[in-house]
Amino acid sequence: MVLLVVAFIASLLPSIGLFLWLRSIEGDEEFKGICSKGLIQGFLTIFPVVACSMAFALTELGLSLLGMSGMPKAAYHRFIVLALSEELCKCFMFHRLLQKYERNWSWLDYIILMVLVGLGFGLIEDFFYAVGADAITMLVRGVTAMHGGYGFIMGFFLGMGKKTGDKKWSVLSVVVPWLLHGAYDFGLSDEFFALGENTAFLSVSLAIFALVTLVVLVVFFLRHKNDERFRAPMATETDIA
Repeated sequence: MVLLVVAFIASLLPSIGLFLWLRSIEGDEEFKGICSKGLIQGFLTIFPVVACSMAFALTELGLSLLGMSGMPKAAYHRFIVLALSEELCKCFMFHRLLQKYERNWSWLDYIILMVLVGLGFGLIEDFFYAVGADAITMLVRGVTAMHGGYGFIMGFFLGMGKKTGDKKWSVLSVVVPWLLHGAYDFGLSDEFFALGENTAFLSVSLAIFALVTLVVLVVFFLRHKNDERFRAPMATETDIA
């Protein structure tokens, strides 16, 4: 029991450390407060996620009554009921956060805040996954901080869309994290494991990818935190996000 508690606390440290670091990057007191609100917004994302998941679950029930079962049902549940609900709601809560402030947002702001919304949601999710989980699972979730990585991808593409005015980037901001997230969840399903012993490669590969994404995230901020391409406002006074 003590080992599980220690593992759980240790699993929270990477996300908390990232939050404190990202909050300090801008050196702007107002933005530090917004960063804290971003993390809280991530915590609150659990509520729309539950509502959205329930709506998709009703659709899943209807499809089950029509004969959907086995692998297709598992894929629908992991990709739609879970992954799509979470990625859509994180994006929604991120935009709600932006609407609360009259500020000329930079591309860097978008990325930082989307990462923090992801980290906030991931921390709340960790509490639910901790129930019945083993120490290794908790540590893997903590070290990879997957929702932070998905937030990095989403924030980068959202910023690209805002900066260029090209809507394809806004679409990709949801589609890419959704597919990565759904594939990871599906790779952990019993139905997928039933295909054979070698199927673990999918979830392991995506866990490694999540860790690599986290490293890329850190390197990106170290290299570009003072880069004017990312720090310059993306909007005018009359075009607040």
